[in-house]
Amino acid sequence: MSFSASSRSVSLARMAENRFDVLVVGGGITGAGIALDAATRGFSVALVEKRDFASGTSGRSSRLVHGGLRYLEHGEVGLVHECLRERRILLRLAPHLVRPVPMYLLAESASTRAVYRAGLTGYDLLAAGRNIGVHHSVSADGIRAVVPAFGGKRGGFRYFECQTDDARLTVEVARTAHAFGAVVASYAEVTSFLGGAAVEGATITDQFTGERLDLRASVTVNATGVWADQVRALAPGGSKRLRPSKGVHLVFAPGTIEASAAFVIPSAAGDGRSVFLVPWEDRVYAGTTDTPYDGDLDDPPVEQADRDYILAAVARSFPGVTHRDVVAAWAGLRPLLAPAGTGGNEASAGTATEDLSRRHTTVEELPGLFTMTGGKLTTYRAMAEEVVDRVAAVLGSRARSRTRDIAIGLHGSAADAIALARHEAARLGLPPADGERLVLRYGDDWREAIRMIAAEPSLGEPVVDRLPVLKVEVELARSREMAVTDEDVFARRTRLTTRDASLRLPAS
Repeated sequence: MSFSASSRSVSLARMAENRFDVLVVGGGITGAGIALDAATRGFSVALVEKRDFASGTSGRSSRLVHGGLRYLEHGEVGLVHECLRERRILLRLAPHLVRPVPMYLLAESASTRAVYRAGLTGYDLLAAGRNIGVHHSVSADGIRAVVPAFGGKRGGFRYFECQTDDARLTVEVARTAHAFGAVVASYAEVTSFLGGAAVEGATITDQFTGERLDLRASVTVNATGVWADQVRALAPGGSKRLRPSKGVHLVFAPGTIEASAAFVIPSAAGDGRSVFLVPWEDRVYAGTTDTPYDGDLDDPPVEQADRDYILAAVARSFPGVTHRDVVAAWAGLRPLLAPAGTGGNEASAGTATEDLSRRHTTVEELPGLFTMTGGKLTTYRAMAEEVVDRVAAVLGSRARSRTRDIAIGLHGSAADAIALARHEAARLGLPPADGERLVLRYGDDWREAIRMIAAEPSLGEPVVDRLPVLKVEVELARSREMAVTDEDVFARRTRLTTRDASLRLPAS
């Protein structure tokens, strides 16, 4: 069965007709990773998401698969080691979506330089000789070689992280789970749990038709991120564990900041935090904030204070950049674990959100119901392996995780695919760069995109003038990526609205 908008209703019907070993609630990166791990161990799996895949935190991050350098400041050596290991694995499994990016870290004083040097040396050592590249010092002129408008007078260090499109990675993991037999549906909300003393599945409501169905499963996993407390509350005895933190990013118009590498600058607030500036095709985005949040979880706002915080940091190194240069923004929520004993109460916690651990935890508060909270985009695969190990024990299975060796969206060499795609694009009269972009965003599906353009040349035209997104990408979103609404297509599959919020887009 295809992974398409039209297959969604078929998936819901299958969910109502069958009993599953595992029900995964939540279509972010963690839920998709759990579904993939469980399906590849041979379990029957259903995954439901109340909105679109990656519509929450997993589509609103800094779009970095990073080794956790700043966690060394808090002594979380184990977490950094895990992040570095998982980054290496993702580079191998999804080389088209997870790609190295050089990072320039400013050091404004001798003491700061000494601290950074020590941290980066430890970072390289924790990578056990398998880092993307070792760090080295760089002068202010060296920084200007990659970021010409840089106005600072001091240098810093260069090291490496990885960049990704978080929403596309999430969709690819969900598609891979589907390919291994998981039954997947978006816009299907869990409204109650089945069973009494033990959870035996859930009642699902179709968000478009209002139809309710009972989905029975031996084990249910709550992987809903910042909504985990709300979902847990559907079962008796659930406790509050999360303190959401809001992170905001701003996108700058083309030409505002020319950069061929990412850039880490200190905030202007004197709070010891940093702001990332990351190149993204023809523009740069900057973030992030880290502030406690207790508002609407579905649509956190980008407030003026958020904009001012980021712009103040940017303007210190890039004088002249103002709010007029911002063309889009997004806000995401981190599902941070509250300190033990605080019950998620901010007032009693007394801990700033930036000081809360990015670790994850898995709890079973009722038989048959596991809740996974916390964690990072980078470590989603390890988180999924951990929770499915516990699920397997409940199900009486000794099957081990296989996800270290399962390609995500691209089989074979990315370089070979790019070379062939550039040739095929040129054969159709398209710029070779279009072929490369199709590989870097769609992996193996670049072939289907080329086939569709060959059959209908208009699909090789841009959706919007002067932007690289082609009309074929809108078709792929519907037919191969279960995009149901225009927002699914333009906000998460193609990212057009996060390039420029003022774009006037055609109905898809």
